[in-house]
Amino acid sequence: MKKLILLTVVMCVVASSSFAQDSKVDDVFKKYRFALFAGPTFNSLKNTVAKAEDGKGDYNLTKGSGRTSFSVGLTAELAMSEKYSLYSGVGLDWNGGSISAVHDTATALDSKYASSADVDYKTQFLSVPLGLKMYAAEFGDVKIFAKTGVDLSLLLSQKGDYTLTGANVTDSTGVNQKINDVARVVPLNIGWHIGAGAEYTLSSGSAVYGAIIYRNGFTDFTTPSLNNEGHRFSDGNIRSNTIAIRIGYFF
Repeated sequence: MKKLILLTVVMCVVASSSFAQDSKVDDVFKKYRFALFAGPTFNSLKNTVAKAEDGKGDYNLTKGSGRTSFSVGLTAELAMSEKYSLYSGVGLDWNGGSISAVHDTATALDSKYASSADVDYKTQFLSVPLGLKMYAAEFGDVKIFAKTGVDLSLLLSQKGDYTLTGANVTDSTGVNQKINDVARVVPLNIGWHIGAGAEYTLSSGSAVYGAIIYRNGFTDFTTPSLNNEGHRFSDGNIRSNTIAIRIGYFF
């Protein structure tokens, strides 16, 4: 009999503990939300000046074609109120674009610099956003929201197509090759983003959403002055731009 009473007490304690843990888990998911997302991106690089000058030779700059690519990642949200949430997460972004730099022959050219460079950058970054999400309106199960924040992006891969000319150029062309030595990209990029979208709540309590986001880099995207000797050139301050369409699922 004593064993039966002891077993009953143990089972009650275990059940109570499990219920408490389940309640804590429920509380976490009421306050925190997690979502997976994926979608296409439309990327470009933009020169902020028409002519780059650094004392090694002036270059006339031209923005080239953009690059259509893809992004995928995980978002985590912390509800501050019914209308406001803080969010972060992690994502993989494939982006890039084309830039052309041609030496202005009216200026002297350093022997370590190329006469011209046409580069189509194809990069991959690991990005971590931090921002604020605001719910603007609600129509039944549909919520309209806006969001804005900053991005910290770490370079994972840099490839591209390039054509370089010059007296000391030893690697003049490449197609979908690593460009570490002939067209360097910054290892860390900082930017901001703004976007809007709609979220639809499902009967299970989860939700699906769609959004369009504009992203712009704060920092210079390229560092061609660090290329190998003979392959260096100047391109001023290059900024990355992205329009991303995202489809996500909150679970």
